[in-house]
Amino acid sequence: MLRPHQTATLAALLSIAAACSPGGDNASSSTPPDSTARAAYGTTTPESRTFAALVDTYLDGWAGFYPSIAAGNGLHMHDDRLEDFSADNIARQVAWFRDMKEQLTAIPSAALTPDERVDQRILSGVIDGWLLDLEVAKSWQRNPMIYASAVTDGVHNLMTMESSPAELRMQRVRAKLRGVPALLDAARANLANPPRILAERGLGMFQGASAMLANDLALALAEPRGAAFDSMMTEAVTAGAALDAFIAEYPRTILARANGTIALGTEYVEARYRAEELIDVPSARMLEIAQRELALEQALFVEKARAIDSTRAPMDVWRDVLQDHPKRGELVAATRKVVDELQQFVTSQGLVRLPSADQVIIEPSKPFDIGLASMHASPPMESPPVKSIYYITDANASWPAERQDKWLERFNYPSLTITSAHEAMPGHFVHSLFMRETPGKIRRIWIGLNPFPQPSSGQDGWAHYAEHLVIEQGFKRDDPRYAMAQLSESMTRICRLIVSLNVHVNGWTIDQGAKFFEENAHVPGPAALQEASRVAYDPTNGGYFLGKRAMLTLREDATRLGGSTFNLREFHERVMRNGIAPWWAHRQLLIPGDSGAVIR
Repeated sequence: MLRPHQTATLAALLSIAAACSPGGDNASSSTPPDSTARAAYGTTTPESRTFAALVDTYLDGWAGFYPSIAAGNGLHMHDDRLEDFSADNIARQVAWFRDMKEQLTAIPSAALTPDERVDQRILSGVIDGWLLDLEVAKSWQRNPMIYASAVTDGVHNLMTMESSPAELRMQRVRAKLRGVPALLDAARANLANPPRILAERGLGMFQGASAMLANDLALALAEPRGAAFDSMMTEAVTAGAALDAFIAEYPRTILARANGTIALGTEYVEARYRAEELIDVPSARMLEIAQRELALEQALFVEKARAIDSTRAPMDVWRDVLQDHPKRGELVAATRKVVDELQQFVTSQGLVRLPSADQVIIEPSKPFDIGLASMHASPPMESPPVKSIYYITDANASWPAERQDKWLERFNYPSLTITSAHEAMPGHFVHSLFMRETPGKIRRIWIGLNPFPQPSSGQDGWAHYAEHLVIEQGFKRDDPRYAMAQLSESMTRICRLIVSLNVHVNGWTIDQGAKFFEENAHVPGPAALQEASRVAYDPTNGGYFLGKRAMLTLREDATRLGGSTFNLREFHERVMRNGIAPWWAHRQLLIPGDSGAVIR
C-alpha cells in the first residue's frame, strides 16, 4: 500500500533531483565525471566502504568469468580472455557466486545509504539468477548458442568499440582467439541433450562465427597493418579451422543427440523473474495482465485503422502503411530526419531535457554487422565515453527490386519513427546519457546476453515506454498510422510474454507460439516463427512489456502522490538517472518505503 504522507516526499525528491541535475536549464551542459556519480553513494561508513569494495570485487570476478558481456558494459580488464565453460570452471563459478552472496548478505542493510540498499538487493537478485541458470537450467549443458556467442560477441566488441587503440584491440583479439579450441572442447563435453531448436540455432551461430573471422575481422580492424594485424589474422585462421572442424562434426554429434525439453517449468520461470527482475507475481497473474493489455491494444489498432478508412479491413489499411517507406539509398538520411524531429518534440514538449551536448550518430550498418536497426550507445561505465552510433541497414543494391521493397517495408515512416524512439530518442541513447550520472556501478550495467541474468525490464522497458510516450504525448497526432505502428510493436512485445509463459509453463509448442504471434500481433509467418523460437533460449523475455507496464504503474502512482507538484520531465529524468534497475528498485528510490504492486 502507498502511504498518504509520501505525497510531500515524492515532490521533494523530484525537486531535489531537478535541482541537482547538472547544468540547470542549459540542455547542452556537460555531464559530471564518473567520480562525481560514484561520490553520490555517500560511502562514509565502514559498511558503505565494505559494500563498495565488494561491488568492485564482484565486477572484476564476473568480468573474468564473462569477459564478452563485461566488455559491452565498458569493463575491459579481461578483454584478452574467452569464456571458459568447462565443467571445472562452472563449479568454480557456482562456488564463487555463493561466496559473493554470503559476503553481500553479511553487510547490514540498515547501515547503508538508500542507493546502496537498493543496489545490494539488485545484486543479490542477479546472483540468484546466475545460480538458477548454472545449477537449474544449466545453459552450459542445454544451449550451444552461448558457446558461439562467446566468440562472436567477444570479438565483435573489440572489432567495433573504439575503447582502446586498434593495435591493442588486435592483440586482445589474438589472445581471445587462442581460447577457441578449449571452448569447443567444452561444448563437445557438456552439450549432452540440448533442445533441438537451440541446437539448430547454435549451428547457424557457429557458422556465423567462422564467417566473421574469415571475412569480417580484417574489414573491421584493417589498420594499422603490421605485426599486430598479422598475428591476429594468423590466430584467426587457426581458430577458424577449429570452428570449421566443429561445424563439420556437429550434425553427427550435437544435433544427433538434441532431443532435450524446451520447457523450464513454472517454478524456474517465476524464480528467475523474482531474482533479476524482483517481480514476485505468479505466472498465471502475469498472463492475465498480458491478455488484458493485448485485448486493449488490439481494439485500439482497429480503432486507428478505421480512423484512416472505415470501409476496409484493418490489416488492409496496415499493408498500405507498410508501402510508405524511404527508397533505397535514402534510408539513413530519413532516419536522421526522424531522430531530429523526435529530439525537437521530446525537448519542446517537456518530456526530457538532454543532460549533455552529445549527439547520436546515424550511420549505415557495417558490411559485417547486418541487422535491421541497432543502437550502439556508449556503455555508461565506459570512460571516456565512446561514440554512440545508431546503425540502420538499407536494402542491398544487388537484390531484386521486389526483395528490396520487402526489406524496406519494415522501415515504413511510422515504424521507422517508433524504432527510432526506442533505440535513440528518448529511448536507449538518452537513457545511456543519464546513466553516466547513476550512483555506484550496479545500475550502470548496460548489456546482458540471453539467457543470462539481467534486469532487462529496466532497460528495454524504458525504451518500450519511450515508443508509447511519444505517441501518447501527440507526436504526429493527426496521422493515425503512427499510432498503428506503435500498437503493432506493443502487441508483439505482449505476445512475447504470453508465448514465453505458455511454452515454459503450460506446455505450448513453438509452432503454437508462432501461430499466436501471427493471429494476435499480425506478425508474418517466418518472423512469427523466429519470435516464438526466441522463448526457447530466453525464458524471461517478457521484460519489454513488463517494464513498460511497471513504468506506467509507477507513473500513475507518482502522479497521484505528487498532485499539482508532479512534473513529468523531472520524473522521466529521475527514472533514467536511477539507471537500469528492476522496477521495484525504482519505486523504492522514488517512493521510499513503498509497498505498492510493481505491475497492475
